[in-house]
Amino acid sequence: MPRGAALTRAPATLGPPMRQSPSMARTRRADYNRSNRHTTVPIRDPEAAERAGRDVLAAEDAAGRQAAGQRLLDLLATRTGIPTPELVVPDAQQPHRRQGRRIVYSLQGDYRRRRPLPGNPSVARGGRPLGRIRVLHRTPARGAVVRPSAFLHTLLHEFCHHHDAEALGLLRSFHTAGFYARLRHLRAQIDTSLRPRHAVTENAPDAPGAPTSSATFAPGAGGRAGSASPQSRCCASRPPYDRDRSCLPGNAIRVRRR
Repeated sequence: MPRGAALTRAPATLGPPMRQSPSMARTRRADYNRSNRHTTVPIRDPEAAERAGRDVLAAEDAAGRQAAGQRLLDLLATRTGIPTPELVVPDAQQPHRRQGRRIVYSLQGDYRRRRPLPGNPSVARGGRPLGRIRVLHRTPARGAVVRPSAFLHTLLHEFCHHHDAEALGLLRSFHTAGFYARLRHLRAQIDTSLRPRHAVTENAPDAPGAPTSSATFAPGAGGRAGSASPQSRCCASRPPYDRDRSCLPGNAIRVRRR
């Protein structure tokens, strides 16, 4: 090629858009609107949940966080009348992706809905709970322990996805304004330091796919916890329900099957 000649690339082809049946489109719209209508997660005896939340904040290692976090999930599930999800806290760094020297993606936690047994739809294989929450223990870049407040936030975020499946009966858990209102209301009942700053208000429904305000603690450049990054993910679904579906505002996790 002669020097100075322009480099040209063929335009990328994304293929035909995925088709949705009318019934699937109606289901997605109904799930989105239902998620937006609910803005609170009332807890009976919030003082007990507050004490359990303090235990989570005080835990230091992965095993301690898993034990304290499971107790909190047990209490929240009991107080809200839904089955208890299983908590897994790997002592590992958050999966991440770099662009040059900058971290542009990180996975802080995820929620998975296991396949129910054919003969008993209330449990998964081996008698395990249908819901499984995973929260990573270490930051993506340096491998430092995730800050207690960030760990608790991610744990409650994933519990809200579980609550969407069990209490609201949603097939897909959208990151709507209502979802984040429920998350703020839930956390304000557990972390007293947030009560003066976060008032739960009803938000007008947005169109599906539109960005909404996120309360995630996302690592930014160099993996510093607490610096927001629009490319990072607080959670993502896993097979068999969805493959690598982003948990960014406006997207949804498929949490139930028809």
